[in-house]
Amino acid sequence: MIKSKQLAKALYELSEENVANLDAKFLEFIERQNLKAQMPSVMYHLDKIIELDREKKGIVIETAHDIKEITAHHIKTFLGAEKLPEVFKIKKELIGGFRAKWNGTIYDASILTGLKKLKENIIK
Repeated sequence: MIKSKQLAKALYELSEENVANLDAKFLEFIERQNLKAQMPSVMYHLDKIIELDREKKGIVIETAHDIKEITAHHIKTFLGAEKLPEVFKIKKELIGGFRAKWNGTIYDASILTGLKKLKENIIK
């Protein structure tokens, strides 16, 4: 039996190759193989694959709340990543500030990390 994750990966890879009429061909295959029930799971896995790909090719910006586009632009400019696509994630535990992941490095300017460092210094 074909698993939904395999279908999602195949669909993503074919989309990267710009296969003509891919959507129609994929749906026809799904019907022919009687796999309609797997479509919600296929879409879930496809979303995850796309998100991971965007994270690899771009910059991940984590904040405690939504930020304005200009703020994101300032963060990207500060890191020298202006032309990269970004993925935004809300991490309330950061309290404030931001954490950016790009090119294998984590840039942490969050209040959470500042408080942890302050606590460590007080304890020493």
